[in-house]
Amino acid sequence: MKTWLVRCLLGGLVLSTPALAQDDDDPYAYPDEEPARSNDADEDYERRKKQNLDETDDFRRVAEQEGEDGDFKALSGLDDPNLGVAVEFITGALLLDSSRGQFAETRLGLGVRATWEYGRILDSEPLREALWADLRWTYGSISDGTTFITGDTRVHYFTIAPAYELKLGKSDFGFFAQAGGGVAYQATSITVDSAETKVNGLKPVLQGGVGFRGRPKISSTSNLRLAFRLEAMAFRRGYMNDFFLGGSLGTAF
Repeated sequence: MKTWLVRCLLGGLVLSTPALAQDDDDPYAYPDEEPARSNDADEDYERRKKQNLDETDDFRRVAEQEGEDGDFKALSGLDDPNLGVAVEFITGALLLDSSRGQFAETRLGLGVRATWEYGRILDSEPLREALWADLRWTYGSISDGTTFITGDTRVHYFTIAPAYELKLGKSDFGFFAQAGGGVAYQATSITVDSAETKVNGLKPVLQGGVGFRGRPKISSTSNLRLAFRLEAMAFRRGYMNDFFLGGSLGTAF
């Protein structure tokens, strides 16, 4: 009996050894030290580590620093390639002060203007496109008289007028108010029968008014914009009051 038990135990040990060796649930044996990573693996690891960090504190700390080494330069102008310059042709109704007791002498008004958005030189994002100024020339003429005596007057307005625009949200449209001044060159020709007399002179001009302005993009791949304006302007020419109701169309870049 004792000999039979010893034989059974030995047989069980022999059969259990291959069974244990084929167990898939056993954990793998790892070496005590990990193999050295390659340079590419180290770079990927460092990049993933940096992506998980909040780097806004670095920008905030630089912005709060003072002194020559701590100056924080605003980059608001780098993402906008536009120069803020526009050229527009003007047309509309020019209401000249009437010398005959009427409200006004309505004539065709023509002109051209150049616009510069000088707010872009300021370190203020809300004022970049809200502040601008016009260099403007407006022309109108009036003729009146009889077959014996006639008068022909041509008026040229040369004005510079800054403006403030209230933008409609983040769009390229807005309402504006404008005020400025300049000079008016008036050339008058009086003809009596066949004799002609010319009278020329300069008068100071005050300009002011309101309007609606737009600068939509023409294409997404170009900096060129369509510039247009609808406006109501008043001109104080010496002691005379003239008005202009019209608009303009041009390009901005």
